[in-house]
Amino acid sequence: MVLGLDVQVEHTSQNFGLWGAVSLGWLTINVFGGMSFIIFFGLNAGGIPVLLYGFIGSSSAVICIILTFAQCASRFSTAGGAYHYACFLTPEKYRRQVAYPLGWFNYLGWIFTHAGCCAIVATCTLGLVNLCNPDFDVSERWQLFLVYLAVDVICWLVNLWGLKGIPTLELIGCYATVFGFIAYTVALLVKAPKADARSVFVEMNNQTGYSSIAMAVVLGLFSSFATLMGLDGPAHLAEEIDRPKKSLPRVLLIVVLSQFVIGVVWIIVVGFSITDLGPIMSTSTGVPMLELIRRGTGSDAAAIVFCLILIVNNGTSALGSAVTMSRQGYAFARDGGLFWNSKLVQLTHKSHMPFWSINLPSVLVGLVGLIYLFSNAAFNAIVGSQAVCMIISFGFPALMLLITGGKTLPESDRWNFGIWGPPIYAISIFYSVLVVIVAFMPQAHPITTLNMNYTVLVVGAFSIAMTLAWILEGNKHFQPPVNDKDIVIAVGVIEGLDTSAKILMAEEAVDDQGRPSPESKSV
Repeated sequence: MVLGLDVQVEHTSQNFGLWGAVSLGWLTINVFGGMSFIIFFGLNAGGIPVLLYGFIGSSSAVICIILTFAQCASRFSTAGGAYHYACFLTPEKYRRQVAYPLGWFNYLGWIFTHAGCCAIVATCTLGLVNLCNPDFDVSERWQLFLVYLAVDVICWLVNLWGLKGIPTLELIGCYATVFGFIAYTVALLVKAPKADARSVFVEMNNQTGYSSIAMAVVLGLFSSFATLMGLDGPAHLAEEIDRPKKSLPRVLLIVVLSQFVIGVVWIIVVGFSITDLGPIMSTSTGVPMLELIRRGTGSDAAAIVFCLILIVNNGTSALGSAVTMSRQGYAFARDGGLFWNSKLVQLTHKSHMPFWSINLPSVLVGLVGLIYLFSNAAFNAIVGSQAVCMIISFGFPALMLLITGGKTLPESDRWNFGIWGPPIYAISIFYSVLVVIVAFMPQAHPITTLNMNYTVLVVGAFSIAMTLAWILEGNKHFQPPVNDKDIVIAVGVIEGLDTSAKILMAEEAVDDQGRPSPESKSV
């Protein structure tokens, strides 16, 4: 995607209606699937009350971020999401310096999102084997790593050769989510033994090893933070829905508000169903939620079906994130923001797919999975890295609006917050900073090689790669977006559509060094 060039083309066909975009947004945030897996990881730090109130507080702050996105989406019709919003709002003098790291963080955030989905699917797959064969040992990390790689490879293959079937698969995933939430909410309310209300709404615990309950509460917030990422997923559909400047803000709000309701209900239902945490946490399946379902319903079959729902739910989320990270990578390479940009923007002759833009993030996801071979806290490192990268890119539009007083925001008669603007932006920024701080904190004490929080290491390694990319290529060739009217639409290319005129223009817009070609100024 060449940005900042005076090139205009028609948008691709509108493939998503309002509710189609809402469905994809559901799977992007995926509170039900993510919370079902993550919820038990944070119970040693504050318990259900911290998780519940933390989720409500996080959702309130996230709504402020979404309101900021809605304000931008009503003015900028671009599939770049938070990355492009921040670029358009940044004064020209600082645009390159701001846009470059933001593009990287957003790209890496989607890579870690895909890695997290692959990790959940891998863990649930081994848990399913254990449910069917109780003698199977799920504790071997190399087994988990191999299944993780298998999920990554499957998503890579579908992304390359089965992309046209992904909308149908996403729809199946959405249906599975709705069915699983309703069916198992009812099942647990009807059949599961009930805990005391104080354990759900009042009583907090501290099993982190830290002496301070306040520290435990802060650490317990991370589970709430981690389930509310992927917020700008629907924004990447701006070029594929009808009247995006009107529809997209609605989609963003509908998604986050509905996910808030699902999250609150599911946390309360699960909290009341936990009467004896010890056996649930020590389950042989490696997935405490499966043990809770089995004990709560008294049925192995119910636990198996729930495990299959989680696999479908997170598997389709993995597919969606695989497409998104390749699309984001292709667009960022067109800006000259990655390594080997000229290679990453090359399209295959038959399928017109950006072959290397699809390969690169899949390989990076596989490398991230190597953490599983060295640490039991690998999943925390992946989720923590995702949270850090995503929230930095999510908070920057609000930061730019607060600093500039909204002067860089185009005038519009829609989505104007007036005196409420600064408080909304300030809450968004404060929340973003808090997420970064908590994501880097060790989750247990004393710190060992097995329980260490490797988020700092992972983010640091990719930050070094980002710096090298800037020195070697970005400093010379990177051109950030200027506004949404000067963007070459790349969605059709990513979807493998035979749009020959757009493909020719895309290839001519970058020279063999990955730099925007002067000949591409006009089409």
